[in-house]
Amino acid sequence: MTTTQDAGSSVSSSAISSIRETQNITYIGVVEPAGISVYTEGSHRLVLPEGKFVLLESSTVDLNGYVNEKVMVFGSIRPTVEAGGMVMRVTEIQLQDSSSSSSKESSAETSSVPSRGSSALSSAFATVSSVAISPSSSTAAVESSETQSSLFVSSLAEKSSLSSVPASSASSVASSQADLSLKIETMSRQNFAPSLWTQQYCTSHIGFCLPIHKNWWFKSFGTTTVELWRVEISSEPVENLGEGPIVVRLLTDSRSADDGTVKTEGGTVTFVKSWTFDRHFEIVADARLSEAVRYIGSTLSVFDDAR
Repeated sequence: MTTTQDAGSSVSSSAISSIRETQNITYIGVVEPAGISVYTEGSHRLVLPEGKFVLLESSTVDLNGYVNEKVMVFGSIRPTVEAGGMVMRVTEIQLQDSSSSSSKESSAETSSVPSRGSSALSSAFATVSSVAISPSSSTAAVESSETQSSLFVSSLAEKSSLSSVPASSASSVASSQADLSLKIETMSRQNFAPSLWTQQYCTSHIGFCLPIHKNWWFKSFGTTTVELWRVEISSEPVENLGEGPIVVRLLTDSRSADDGTVKTEGGTVTFVKSWTFDRHFEIVADARLSEAVRYIGSTLSVFDDAR
């Protein structure tokens, strides 16, 4: 993804919008000065629940007049140049009071659905401690050393039985499913032209590379209890196992007869690519992301000296 300069740069807002912005997004929170931060973009920040925040900038709204006020902001968001952040170009702002905004805010916090606009994007919050990998301007060879021991649980293929769990757990599961569904919807609206796959995930340890869309984030979870290697791809930073709508899995059992096949079952699409030493890749996602899955599977490459 082409990077942008900070708020004082000569890069035009129209250029930013055409390259990397998602428009018509709404957030509710409290405006604060940006202060000392690892981020070079944004003059202010909008503090959201649980300490998360979105950076703010605007050439049309005086954000200084809303410091320490609870507001609803409208505009377009994009990833920051530094990893892990999101910045909103504010075009409109409205003061909120607890009585008039409580129902809207509650809805936004539980479902993570923007309150207006046809271009849906789940709440991509910025945290200083984020370890997700940011979309970048150049093709990057990145390998995470993190490993997870959690079992593979894909809500793309399975539906949780809410009646068998406590109400609090059921609410959490429902919220996670709604968030994942929104990410899928956002990702499915992308243009999947080959020229837009400008990032790359590579692991020299295992010996393969796969393309990443310029507007997406990715994270390697390394070896799990059921996978030799696992990478997840999302429209926003990935922190925990299962948050990425697209999952790339390296498994045992060669599946040579299925090499290059694409299967759709139960609303889930799977691309199978065989490899050496009784291993094969599976690229798994919701069927709405079938085009992206096919592209990733068909362009996934392995090193000549792959182990």
